[in-house]
Amino acid sequence: MDLTQVRSEEPLLQNVQTSKTSYLHWLSICCFVLLLGATIILALLHFQIIPTEKKDEYEMPEVLQIKNYLESVPQTQAMKGKRAAAHLQGKIVKSSLIWQGVSTNAFKDGTIKLVGNSLKIEEEGLYFVYTQVVFTDKDCRESQELTHSVLKKSDDEDGNMVILKSSKTVCALTSESSWTQPIYQGGLFKLDEGDVLSTETSHVKYLDTYPGQVYFGILAV
Repeated sequence: MDLTQVRSEEPLLQNVQTSKTSYLHWLSICCFVLLLGATIILALLHFQIIPTEKKDEYEMPEVLQIKNYLESVPQTQAMKGKRAAAHLQGKIVKSSLIWQGVSTNAFKDGTIKLVGNSLKIEEEGLYFVYTQVVFTDKDCRESQELTHSVLKKSDDEDGNMVILKSSKTVCALTSESSWTQPIYQGGLFKLDEGDVLSTETSHVKYLDTYPGQVYFGILAV
């Protein structure tokens, strides 16, 4: 190959290198622009500047539905300054779940009475009733169905009516591992004067009554 041919190919190689550099430069710019655009769109969606599709009302979480309902009903008892409430902590006494209104983080206010191991309503109205229990054990020896219920006894009704009930199955497979299973329930109810609320719990021996774990409460709305 003579010197003239080599010199003639040098500009061609320079052009190829220049084109490659230019291509990589524009590719970097395009990637940056795309990333910037995606970031801006996500930011607009996050701050709701771009409206998002609203979920159907029936798909709202239960807590949100309760909040919306509480905001829509007349706050009669609250306006009168008589918002009745009770929050009881549970403990185990002789293999029974006992509710306490005077322990740490427990209270009883207004026209709700703790009678025996039940809450008695002294004023008709709407009430939010809630409860939680936590079961635990060091291993899984056999399958267990854990249940926890809230029952209502009215003067004009025979027997107890279940108003809240939930069940969970644990230890479907035998294991030496420890397990914990919480059950929380809550709902709005129209209660009459004289109604009595109580609870019924299976497998009390598995309850974890560490403070804040097991409770039963009611709030007038």
